[in-house]
Amino acid sequence: MTIHLALFASLSKYQPDGLGGCQARAIDVADGATVGALIAGLGLPDVTRVVFVNGRHAAADQPLCDGDRLGVFPQIGGG
Repeated sequence: MTIHLALFASLSKYQPDGLGGCQARAIDVADGATVGALIAGLGLPDVTRVVFVNGRHAAADQPLCDGDRLGVFPQIGGG
């Protein structure tokens, strides 16, 4: 199945095509893949992150569906 992946800020350098930037890319994933499995497969650093699927907050165990839009942001802080 195909999903659309966007990695933002410091995570953008982990885009599967190696080009960086936060523009979404269509990628193929296995049927039944979960958010957590995909993130682990990308080799993202083990940091707290904010994840959205189709504009809604998503947990690591959420299954992905064909056509989903996955956005991953590093945790940010402020004062």
